Amino acid sequence: MDDKEKAILNHIDLVMTDPDALDSDYYDGLRQYLSDDEITQLGIFLCFNAGYHTFFGTLKFYPMYSPDGRIVDQEESERLYGAAPSSLQYKAAE
Repeated sequence: MDDKEKAILNHIDLVMTDPDALDSDYYDGLRQYLSDDEITQLGIFLCFNAGYHTFFGTLKFYPMYSPDGRIVDQEESERLYGAAPSSLQYKAAE
């Protein structure tokens, strides 16, 4: 992985786990790798995905694919992934 890819993955992690760390100094550093437009696009993508995963979790809507790529129904998906979709697992740890 190059430094830009590492910066993107770090940004994703911080947005999801420690958004208070995203201050002006942080964004100044991120701009070494991404333009303001790219930072905005990534933020919109993350917010959309986190939002719909959280919403689907409230409906107990599980992933429609198994780890090996097969399409599965909701019952099989729940057996594969557990009682809560993985996108909500971080909340269970709090």
